[in-house]
Amino acid sequence: MASSDFVRDILTKWDLSQWIKNFEEEEIDEEGFLLLEEKELIHLIPKIGPRTKFAHKHKLLKEQNKHSNVEENFEVATSSTASINTAKSSSENSMPSTGVEKHLSEKRKHEVANANMQRKKQKSMAASIDLPPIFDSEQKTEVKKIMQRVRGKLDRMPSTKLTDFLRSKIDVLDEDRKEMVGVFGKTGAGKSSLINAILGKTKLLPSGNQGACTSVMIQVEANMTNEKYIAEIEFITVQDWKDELWSILQVTSGEEEEDEDKEIDVEDGDDHDKIKALYGKEGHGKNLEELMDKKLIEIPEFYSSCKKLFFCDTAEELSKKIACYILSDSNSDTFERMYWPLVKCLTVKVPNCKDLLEHVVLVDLPGNGDCNKSRDTMWKSFVGNCSVVWIVSDISRAISEKESWEILDSTVSLIGPGGECRSISFICTKTDDIEASAKDNARSIILARNESTKKRVREKFNKQKDVKKHFSDADGFFKVFTVSSKKYNMEMQSELDEKAEEWLNALYDTEIPLLQEFLRNLNDHHTRTSDYISGVDGILSLIQAARNSDMTDSKEEVCQALEQKLADNLKCIVQYMEKPYNAFDKCLSKGVQQSEDSCEKLMNKVWKLCRGHHGTVKCLCKNYGIYKPKGKRNRRKEINLNESLASCMRSCIDEKFTHFFPNDKCGPIRKKIEDFTLDTNSLVEKHKSVSLHLKFLNTEEKKLKTQLIRDLLDKKKQIYFTLPDSIKNSMHVSYINASMHKGKGSLQRMKDELHLNMKKANIFRKAKKDMMDGLTKLKDHMVMQLKYKLEESIRMSLHTPNSSFLPDVTEDYNKIKELMVCSSTIPVATIWYPHTEFQCQTVEGQTNVQEPRIITSQHIRRPTYRLQFPEAGLFQCGLTGLVFEMAGKGDVCVKMSQWDTSVLGSMTPAGPLFSISCPAVLQLHLPHCMCDDEEVLSVAHFTGGTMEIVKPLKTTASHVVVNIPNPSLVGLIRCGLSTLPVQSRVLLFLCPQGNTNQNGMLNVFLLPKNVPTFEVIHQQKGSTFIQTSSECTLSPGRKYGLCCELVDYNIHLKSRTFDGDFSPNFLPTFQVNLECISDAKNMNLTLLDKETNDQKVWECVVQTG
Repeated sequence: MASSDFVRDILTKWDLSQWIKNFEEEEIDEEGFLLLEEKELIHLIPKIGPRTKFAHKHKLLKEQNKHSNVEENFEVATSSTASINTAKSSSENSMPSTGVEKHLSEKRKHEVANANMQRKKQKSMAASIDLPPIFDSEQKTEVKKIMQRVRGKLDRMPSTKLTDFLRSKIDVLDEDRKEMVGVFGKTGAGKSSLINAILGKTKLLPSGNQGACTSVMIQVEANMTNEKYIAEIEFITVQDWKDELWSILQVTSGEEEEDEDKEIDVEDGDDHDKIKALYGKEGHGKNLEELMDKKLIEIPEFYSSCKKLFFCDTAEELSKKIACYILSDSNSDTFERMYWPLVKCLTVKVPNCKDLLEHVVLVDLPGNGDCNKSRDTMWKSFVGNCSVVWIVSDISRAISEKESWEILDSTVSLIGPGGECRSISFICTKTDDIEASAKDNARSIILARNESTKKRVREKFNKQKDVKKHFSDADGFFKVFTVSSKKYNMEMQSELDEKAEEWLNALYDTEIPLLQEFLRNLNDHHTRTSDYISGVDGILSLIQAARNSDMTDSKEEVCQALEQKLADNLKCIVQYMEKPYNAFDKCLSKGVQQSEDSCEKLMNKVWKLCRGHHGTVKCLCKNYGIYKPKGKRNRRKEINLNESLASCMRSCIDEKFTHFFPNDKCGPIRKKIEDFTLDTNSLVEKHKSVSLHLKFLNTEEKKLKTQLIRDLLDKKKQIYFTLPDSIKNSMHVSYINASMHKGKGSLQRMKDELHLNMKKANIFRKAKKDMMDGLTKLKDHMVMQLKYKLEESIRMSLHTPNSSFLPDVTEDYNKIKELMVCSSTIPVATIWYPHTEFQCQTVEGQTNVQEPRIITSQHIRRPTYRLQFPEAGLFQCGLTGLVFEMAGKGDVCVKMSQWDTSVLGSMTPAGPLFSISCPAVLQLHLPHCMCDDEEVLSVAHFTGGTMEIVKPLKTTASHVVVNIPNPSLVGLIRCGLSTLPVQSRVLLFLCPQGNTNQNGMLNVFLLPKNVPTFEVIHQQKGSTFIQTSSECTLSPGRKYGLCCELVDYNIHLKSRTFDGDFSPNFLPTFQVNLECISDAKNMNLTLLDKETNDQKVWECVVQTG
């Protein structure tokens, strides 16, 4: 999707959107777009005028991508990626090289040129191998300045509908909803240490032997404004604390009403801890008024309902200031007042970590809610907004400890159908804690335990049926990490010796770098920046259009076309929404019947949980059907009568709800929103005079669809909780009446009151009606938002007469277009070259070029690539896909070799076998072709007649990264024969007929994507390589057929099995004899999956005459 968006967007920017369809039909993605040659443009853009325009802009884009513009912007990023500061941080609280320390970028400019700093470079690469978003940040800052100027000009103009409309569009540009990562785990599991290690701040959140408070929620986010460490403390209200104190005093004084079936409560340990923490010995024996004395709580912000703020220069300083607000005890022998009972939430803002947290918030959460209503409401809000959930547990208790798994069980409705969780990770901490007797063989023991634990955790998760049923089981949804924050901190602070590869292994063994990478991907800085700039481009396009156009017939025609398209799309959405409506109506009707038949059983189940205690039932009635155990009894589960009564209806809709509203993939309702389009691009060619108006409408449509997808997520949460909420409202009066019963037999009278009302109020039928109304409101919201907002945008852009009074933004508009082109080239530049030129030579000769290329001789059977690098850095060979991180200047020689599968045992090749001579390499990146994230790859390294299996440091979407200081024969392997689909290519070669110029044979190769195309071209000398849309997905062991479609007839070739061959001696999978079809000029080739009813997996048109 991203690649096709790249092509679509850039053609639209170049005013060539009418040719988008041709590019999409040829499956030209981002990489293919940049590799296009002039001869290929004739088919894509048949008209000479637009084709010439494209060729000129395409040439400029390629030069800009290749040369100095991108390199200058990436200079700091390159240094950050290729170099590392191993010296200990000047302040103990700050860790080097997580990619978040601002001062390193300037320092590293000088380190690259210094040969003595190579070991420091290794450390930087290990800590942060991804490109920091320096270029993106500079772009966004520049664009914001532009829009501030434009907004200022608009503010100085008289208020009109158009200027007000433009101001409102500028105001919502910077609205940003952050991704929330919920970090759950019991006290002592290592949550604070984990967050500190990931951020590179060893002393940010208090941890260790100090007792952390399980009821305080802690948000950690980026400080985007200055270099300070900031803490914001939000307190519960004075009335909340007064009510809580009253409840505590009632229990401890024994002043509750006497009743024959009253529950006998012992002193609540948690309540006692609250009094002790806040008042110490002074609180003993005091009454409510005395405890509320302001002299005892010296926090002005608490009484004024304001947030308390701390601004500090270092993380350690901030940690000391916030300790008394989040810790439940002190290491001091003297009394120190601890304020955690009053704290609702603590927000910590960390500077210089925008690459991890600009669009992400880490939230350290208690495993369950709180008896305090305000804290409980906030907790549910946080949990429901978590797009990612991390369950943290000590590795020694990861399987056996109930609490971690109970967190999943108790929160599943909040994070699943009632939330937005797309990913769950189980993080096992303290992996370096082993027996003293095992220290001699520590690493192998730790790694073995890690792998065993991961396997067992996955197995246990797969048994959690009540949890898994709420998710679509998408690939990569559940992950397991085994981490050691202590080991990571120790390695990052250590001085490197000569054994750099051992240090890198130790660092990646901790898996902290993997979590850092996880957060960077979630942060997705580049996409956010691109979306922001695109929105700005749309607004400036409207201003430019409004200044330079009048009402014309063309505008009227476009308006009519857009309004008709809008009406047709809305009708389609309305019709589709009947499907979920009817599905839910059927399921809920069944649920209502089941609920009415079993309501007595459901109620008795709740009374059993109450254990017949009068106090528990009364508390449940006072809280409208919900009882939350306090203090030591908090380990018991919450009792929720409303949820219990809704359980039958919930069970009936669970499957349909997950189908229509999945969190972890695109559901059918979201797909309808994404497919909605006014198709403005199709109108541009015919109505060029309104192309800028249409560009604005296109960006508005995208923004509106993004917002609607966000609204869909919010509204589906409301719909899911409609059933228990409706029951709670229906039972509201009876809960109040029941709570008023006193004296002998009151327990039974409370139960009778609830039973009677439940039968009279038809609570189940009303709950069904309320949920169906929610679905109707969702449909109405989608339709109304699309209708009225797009109608307004159409009206403001196309019905507004000439507005020459608007400010001239031509210069700003052109600047934005330049930045958008630069922004579009960033994803292409996955590897960064330190300087503009290096040398590449082959066996036969040498030439100076700006990127690797090969010179071959006719007698060379198998090409050898020799690359010469002038300095340290990260380099990629464009012909093989191999990536080398060089420690310094050196030569690299590469050629493909033959696999000897007899020595692999049960393993099989997963990529070509490369013969590599490279003494100065730090890391090697081998290209893979896997589609499945769960596919486990290893690296076979042959040296001295033996094979070593090397575990990867990491696996990216395209490469497997390993540490092999002196590689010889290296290749990817996997366990056994796999039938999982792989990224593949279809390569076509036209072979001449004898000594004539006529084509005699078409050779068709089916090969994995990581086989170097140049190797095949080299072997097919004398044939013409047809550059076409070659990429597809194929499954090893599956049979495929080739269909050749001509004007009058079709030719079906015998099906062949795709074996995913990585041999360097390639043979064609299919051969098409062209002599018998010499009268045909064009032939349509289609590759068919014979095992799925001839489903098309690839097709293209080949010119044969």
